[in-house]
Formats: sequence, structure tokens, C-alpha cells
Amino acid sequence: MLSEKQAELLNHMLNPKFFATMDSRGNPNLVVITCTEFYRGDIIFGNLFLWKTARNLKENPQVTLLVMDQKLNYFEVEGLFDRFEESGPLLDRINRSDLVRYNAYTGIRSAGVIKIKSVTPLRKYPLLKVLGGFMKTRLLSGGKPNFPANVGQIYSRLMSLKVAAYNAGGRLKLEIIPGVGVKGDYLVPALKLPEGTRCAASVITPDVISFQVKGVIDPRGLKVDEIYAAGPPVTGKQIYRIAGAKAAV
Repeated sequence: MLSEKQAELLNHMLNPKFFATMDSRGNPNLVVITCTEFYRGDIIFGNLFLWKTARNLKENPQVTLLVMDQKLNYFEVEGLFDRFEESGPLLDRINRSDLVRYNAYTGIRSAGVIKIKSVTPLRKYPLLKVLGGFMKTRLLSGGKPNFPANVGQIYSRLMSLKVAAYNAGGRLKLEIIPGVGVKGDYLVPALKLPEGTRCAASVITPDVISFQVKGVIDPRGLKVDEIYAAGPPVTGKQIYRIAGAKAAV
């Protein structure tokens, strides 16, 4: 069960929620969503451009959410996806929210329901850790990235929220990344991630620019082999794939 403060953070439309899922093979996907609500003991969310997420949920119901506000207060929720509703009161409730009602693109097509399994305490991520991570990654960066330069610039910004998702023995694990360097094919995070694991990392900025990268962790960092746009005008579309990498379907 969420506390009153946690529910307030989750329900606030402008607070990003990092929404992690896995496919049937355990490969992670991590997107940033905004349209969520704690409602009658469950979490409901709007399905807007969540193509890969929706496919994963059909194969594997595990969900992990990390909710964070601009003051770096955060908590995590582990849950099980229950269903999508394409009509009815839940969908109507989502579509009546301010963020959706004035959306310039489209209404929400379906409302998803997550049954909560566990919730972490509300914590505050240390600002000094963010500043330290940013300074550390300045030393780890080197030259232009081999993937689109604007993506590297967004991940390396001090004022951006970055989270990584990976499969830890069948369980979705999320980690806040305090800083990211860029070097060749790599994002170099200022924290240790388990080598040999496939990882998805998402970023969002205060001006709502967002991307998702995917790749494998090795001693040099996250070797990027796929990049997805997470905002308009090509929300959810793959914009980069390294030669030889298998695209997500």
C-alpha cells in the first residue's frame, strides 16, 4: 500500500515514472510515463504509445516502477500487470485528467491496471551524489559518440534524470544513475552495473526530452546497440541500431 505522500508523488502528472518490463526472454524495457494514479489499492496508467511495454506485459506480467519528483524524492513499486481496459470507468478517468484532456496528439487508447506487490520507503536521492557522478563522468567521456550526438548530450546533462533497468535473476532491478559519460559506442555510468547483463537506460530532462538506450554491460560501460525516441514526434520508434544488433519487435 502506498502512503499518502507516495500516492501524491505518483498521481502528480508532471513527476516522471520510470516503468520497467521484461519480455519472455528476460530482456528489459524501460520507458518514462506520466499518466498514472493510485486508485482503489491499484495503480492505473494510460497506454499512450506503449507498444513494446504492452507486448512485454502480455508475455511477462512483472512490473517495476520508480517514481521521482524534481526534488529527488523517490520510491519504487514492484507489481504484477493485471489487465488493459479499452472502455469503461477506468479509461474515462484517465482521459478526464488534465494532462490527457489537453493532449495535442490523441486520447488514451486503454487503461492498464497494476496489482501492487511491494513498495520501498520514500527516500531522497543525495544531490551531492548527483554532482559527484557528473564530475566523475566528465573524466570518463572522450570524443564524439558513434551513436547520435544529441542522445549522448541528453544523457550527459547534469539536469536530467537517468535510470537503468536490468534482469537480476529473473527480477527487474532499477538503479538511479548519478552521471553518465559518453565514449564511442558507450554510455559510461557513474555506478557499477552487473557485467554481461542486458540493460535498458532511460533519461528525461526538465524540458521533457526523453530517450531509451539498450545494450550490454561490459567493463567499459553500457555498449549501446539500440536507441529509441521516447517523445514526439516519433514516440517509441527506434532511431538507431548498431550493425549486427537484432532489433526489438
